[in-house]
Amino acid sequence: MTSAEGTESLVRREVRSPRSAAIAGILFSLLIGASMILLRSGAVVEPIEIDVEWLDAQSSAVAVVLVLVPFAGIAFLWFTGVMRDLLGALEDKFFATVFLGSGIILVVMMFVWAAAYGAMFGTYQTVAGAANDFDVIIYATAFANQIMGSYMLRMASVYMLSIGSLWTRTKVVPRWLTIVTYIVAIPFLIFAGALRWARFLFPAWVLLVSIFILILNYRYNREHEGDEELTLEA
Repeated sequence: MTSAEGTESLVRREVRSPRSAAIAGILFSLLIGASMILLRSGAVVEPIEIDVEWLDAQSSAVAVVLVLVPFAGIAFLWFTGVMRDLLGALEDKFFATVFLGSGIILVVMMFVWAAAYGAMFGTYQTVAGAANDFDVIIYATAFANQIMGSYMLRMASVYMLSIGSLWTRTKVVPRWLTIVTYIVAIPFLIFAGALRWARFLFPAWVLLVSIFILILNYRYNREHEGDEELTLEA
């Protein structure tokens, strides 16, 4: 093996490392979870709650969220890419396309959701005391609520269903993790906008998968010398 081939093999092994998916998934879960908590009640605000006091109280929280969400999106894309790479040649093109597409749409919806709040508070800060009604702000809030409840969570459901189908076909993860994935994903698809607390389930699912990968990687490194390719199968 030439030096160039050896370097390429080493880089390939590092890219395929499950630790990349685990770290990215944990980072995404923490960032998006913190963003939802900062925006109260699972990231959904009732328009009736909006007044000057609420806007003043939430301004600093929204400023933090606008910083966190882009990094959450980057971490999620990294998580998705490494999860696809781990399947390798076993990946089914149909489900892989749905998985990748839903992941990209999910990140776009996440950015739109954060941008809606950014525009809302940016407008309020621009007009400051000149605001005599909150119609635009209420509209932006309702828009953000729809993005989160009706679209973002349903894309999360499609994301989980597609990766669950890939796991079922390839058997690269234990059956219990696939079952948990389906149990979380199906209610999302049907009741996405009705269950406010359910908005935390998707970050929790990503965190569960990430921790599982991290534990499995640690166990594998303890039992092997690292010269065999790692899969997710327990």
